[in-house]
Amino acid sequence: MASKDLAQDEKAVDVTSSETHTRIQCEEIKLISSKLSPLDPEKEKLGESRFVFRVRVDAQGNQASGMLETQVIYVSSEQGEKLEGFWLRFALIGFFSAEKDLSTEDLADFVRMYTLSILWPYAREYAADQIRRTGETAPALPVINPQAVTDNLIKSDLVEVVIHTQDGSD
Repeated sequence: MASKDLAQDEKAVDVTSSETHTRIQCEEIKLISSKLSPLDPEKEKLGESRFVFRVRVDAQGNQASGMLETQVIYVSSEQGEKLEGFWLRFALIGFFSAEKDLSTEDLADFVRMYTLSILWPYAREYAADQIRRTGETAPALPVINPQAVTDNLIKSDLVEVVIHTQDGSD
């Protein structure tokens, strides 16, 4: 493959003008809640390990947050006299900011599209770390294609988006 200056390629897309892009920054990611507890085989039906999550976006002005709430039910493969599994629920939140010329709706749409992509690696690491601390070695959350999952979530209207007006109302 020949090395070619992309600036000279008519098929290349130039996104350096303010008309084609704006800067959005994920300023901070925080763990806002976490609970880990053993599964009680007498109260809970133990099946396969599974996880569920939800995404919520809040936006106002040029600031937005994307929250990823995750629940993991981890069932140990070594069942017997020791604990048979764990229940882990936690929430991560990412704080985003945009240049002032981006509308709140466009910022909310960006955060809706990318919260899972940006926060999922942190969620996987956090869940794996928590499960490792219990003495288990299995990974807690699977590798996913966050773009495909987000696309399905949006098509199914499963991402909650709240846009606040400048006066603070919804």
